[in-house]
Amino acid sequence: MQHRHWEIDSICPKCEKTNHLSVPEGNTVVRVHCEHCTHGYDYIHVVQEHSVVEDAS
Repeated sequence: MQHRHWEIDSICPKCEKTNHLSVPEGNTVVRVHCEHCTHGYDYIHVVQEHSVVEDAS
């Protein structure tokens, strides 16, 4: 069975560093927890560009 997801890069509005994420295919709005900010920072990312990845399950 093939499983598809999207891989996206999201730039944190607080520290301006890139977070690389895998999200379920079709999710156009995702909540991101920045892995770079000292105490973490949550923000909403609207997916405009993505790469489709197929995994064998």
